[in-house]
Amino acid sequence: MTASTAPGSLRYRNESNRAKLANMDWSLVVLVLGAVGIGTLAIYSATRSPDGGFGLASKQVVFLAGGLVLMVAVAMVDYAKYRLVLPLMGLATVAALVAVLTPLGTEVRGTKGWFIVAGFSLQPAEFAKIGLIILLAAVFTGRSGNVEAPRIALSLVILGVLSALVLAERETGSVLVYCTIALGIYLVAGMPARFLILLVASAVGVFSVIFTSGVLAGYQQDRLTSFIDQESNVGASYNQVQSVNAIGSGGLTGKGLFEGPQTQFGFVPAQETDFIFTVVAEELGFVGAGAVLLLQGLILVRIFRVAQMARDSFGALLCVGVFAMLLIHVVQNVGMTMRLMPVTGIPLPFVSYGGSSLITSLIGIGLVQSVSVHRRRGAV
Repeated sequence: MTASTAPGSLRYRNESNRAKLANMDWSLVVLVLGAVGIGTLAIYSATRSPDGGFGLASKQVVFLAGGLVLMVAVAMVDYAKYRLVLPLMGLATVAALVAVLTPLGTEVRGTKGWFIVAGFSLQPAEFAKIGLIILLAAVFTGRSGNVEAPRIALSLVILGVLSALVLAERETGSVLVYCTIALGIYLVAGMPARFLILLVASAVGVFSVIFTSGVLAGYQQDRLTSFIDQESNVGASYNQVQSVNAIGSGGLTGKGLFEGPQTQFGFVPAQETDFIFTVVAEELGFVGAGAVLLLQGLILVRIFRVAQMARDSFGALLCVGVFAMLLIHVVQNVGMTMRLMPVTGIPLPFVSYGGSSLITSLIGIGLVQSVSVHRRRGAV
């Protein structure tokens, strides 16, 4: 070994980085960029100004650039090293969720869960999803098929603390995502069926208590029930009625880009965020909506494939956590726009406008890429 190729040398680092990039799942990157591209186009259509200004699409491009940098940075680090900073990660996650409840936080649409920094809003509840994935994956690493009660208890404490803090922000959608992430990791970690049944039953019971105890505001309760009984609360169901109308009017090929009346005249509230799917369905029709769902499905397939190739249980569980996070986002968001699920404010991954959501999703992809890049022990 020459000095130029010794570990720590510039040439060695360059060769190491090239090898890591070669091991990345580039098909996953292409699929993600495809979804982001369609999303940015839809955001532009929904928010562009009459004089052709880019609206919120320009901000989304800034978020994308930052998210891609973080995705690559996370991918280049061996995922095993993230276990070394678990205490710091846990403290930082909790601290951010607590801080946003103080005067440092800002209330947006009834949810006190945002930091406003230099004109950009950041939502700690989104980034906490990544912290939860890493923490739970670490708890159950190496215990497949033999999940002990202490580990289950520890995972429930982590899940409970994060969920309680987010509920204090009046953010119900993120709690659903947290629970789905935990369920996915529990299933793959090998939790016995009796524990799973007990936990699901307990979760339903806890939610029932929360729903009837006054913890949730009246408008939040209306949103969660309006999809079942539209006639009982016309105000709460307005978003979904307009959403279904927009989707149905798109037909096979849509009204044409920038030509959808529901989109261009703003009949659907929050159309660039929670209801972005309606923009695609109205203006690009079944073909465009199907393309978005196909991309989401293929992204999940690639993540599942990387989980299968992981060198250890920690890597596999990280991928499962990201898989579960994205899956519930897609199912809930699309179901919400079609009035099959309650309105919870969960964005469509890579498509909806929002820096916190997009960056969190890209960091999740970075974790998956780290598992792919370092799937062999001793990988450079």
